[in-house]
Amino acid sequence: MKGLLILGCVVMLLVAATACGQQPAPVNLPPVEPVTVIFDDDGSPDGTVALLYLLSITQVDLASVSISYGEAHPEVFIQQIGRVLDSNGRTDIPLGYGQDHPLAGNNAFPESVRDASNGFWGISIPNLEKTYPADSAPELIVSVLNQSAEPITIFASGALTNVAQALRLDPGIKEKIRGITIIGGAIRVPGNIQGLQPESANTSAEWNIFSDPQAASEVFTAGIPLFLVPLDATNQVKITRKDIRDWSEGGTASDLAEDIYTMTFDRWGMQQTDIWDLMTAVIMTHPDQCQFQPMRLEVITEAGNHNGQTAVVGDGEPNVQVCLEPDAEMIKAALTEVFSSTGP
Repeated sequence: MKGLLILGCVVMLLVAATACGQQPAPVNLPPVEPVTVIFDDDGSPDGTVALLYLLSITQVDLASVSISYGEAHPEVFIQQIGRVLDSNGRTDIPLGYGQDHPLAGNNAFPESVRDASNGFWGISIPNLEKTYPADSAPELIVSVLNQSAEPITIFASGALTNVAQALRLDPGIKEKIRGITIIGGAIRVPGNIQGLQPESANTSAEWNIFSDPQAASEVFTAGIPLFLVPLDATNQVKITRKDIRDWSEGGTASDLAEDIYTMTFDRWGMQQTDIWDLMTAVIMTHPDQCQFQPMRLEVITEAGNHNGQTAVVGDGEPNVQVCLEPDAEMIKAALTEVFSSTGP
């Protein structure tokens, strides 16, 4: 009987990691390599938490932050980002905003989604009376790249409008880009357009690419190292209310991250949620947490039910490294490690 009790205790330790009065063993994450990042989001809750995550890592140097066309109105939301950065003691990061429409077509998030971002989804943040200087996002991206002595990584968690326009302004900047980490696309799984537009017949595209297929196509064919985290990967990583409670011992950044996801859970009545942009930021800082596979992808720009699809092309050299099998537990461990120990 005693042997059975010991065996039962061991099993409980393996399953719950807290049985028999012991705490789970810490996860040994490899250190983050220093990286300079141009951050370009479309004004989403998830993207804002991704910014807070990167802001909390000392090895990440944020060279600029900009907002693209997508979930928010860029010129409005960049002021919200200014307040977020200011409340975290950062007023030194250049800000930029893009045009409020795609390079071509008229694909757009529902206006209710974009209106919600205008008020920062009802979440209170300081410095509402302040206005922050912001430049044209494409011009800012070009300037930051050209002034840098070393190649810079671009993190793109929205439509690729700003990045494509920057390449149009100065094609030579691609030599200054270390790589572009992109959340977007769907390779072997259905797209997510119907989640916000149930009447749509498009079952292939993902929203970030669908928002501006022309821009995505130009970036995919620019000859720049691309690292894509599509829905195939993001569908595999969710967080719960318990996960964000584990962040509660952090500082200002983790408090806001927790507020944003609490709002998401409350608004949609969910017990768990996707973390598209946030997990992509983790993978950018911990590339070992997903094995990337080389693929040749093209973005379908023609109107129709496949508009915005990231289609696999059988012939030709690979142009994208694609994450398909992320390490969900290690990604969540990285988030807990960062958000439970950040700032004052």
